[in-house]
Amino acid sequence: MHPGLERMLRDDAHQVLLETLEVYLDLAGNAQATAERLRLHRTTLYYRLQRVEQLADTDLKDGNERLCLHLALKLSRLTRPPRSDD
Repeated sequence: MHPGLERMLRDDAHQVLLETLEVYLDLAGNAQATAERLRLHRTTLYYRLQRVEQLADTDLKDGNERLCLHLALKLSRLTRPPRSDD
């Protein structure tokens, strides 16, 4: 598990950021498509991604980091217990 992402996953306050990151990674880092999918202004998207980089101590420009983050997000979805609001 990516250590920075693990910290974020433990805090429910970061769920919006994690959703943003997952959509961004699912769409191969396409900012325009991500903003459209999430119905965000691109400035808001870039702000959220910057916050993810800060909180997770990562660099989204690094392909290995993106891969680790993407895999960790997908694994966390498969292994976490269902939430009462899911």
